[in-house]
Amino acid sequence: MSTATLLGLDLLRPAAADVLAPIEDTDPYVFTDVVDSLTPPALVLGWDDPWLEPGVGLTTMGPCLWTARLQVTCVAGRLEPGAGVDELERLVAYVIRRLRDDAYRWPLDRVSAPFQRDLAGVTYLAADVVYAVPTAI
Repeated sequence: MSTATLLGLDLLRPAAADVLAPIEDTDPYVFTDVVDSLTPPALVLGWDDPWLEPGVGLTTMGPCLWTARLQVTCVAGRLEPGAGVDELERLVAYVIRRLRDDAYRWPLDRVSAPFQRDLAGVTYLAADVVYAVPTAI
């Protein structure tokens, strides 16, 4: 993807999903929509708060420039004693490496501390990797 291209809001999640898509058998599955259950390890793409903020130099002519907060939730596994934190660290590093090495600009905003995520009555160990991405609307 060209670094000169500014993706529209509706194209950010699919573009990130393409970059994060599994190449090796050990790579995590990538969900681009809200899920009610999953099999870890997995990545879930969504939006962080604030979802959108006006960018610098907004004008009434041409595309509106915004900053969108793309959230990649890394789900390591069920919350239980064991290697969950090791897997979570691997997932976070995987996301950061893959998006950093892409030709498109994916500015890292922050990475959350590990937290519990409940899905379908199961508690998982997870962390959010958030990107502040320029976009056009």
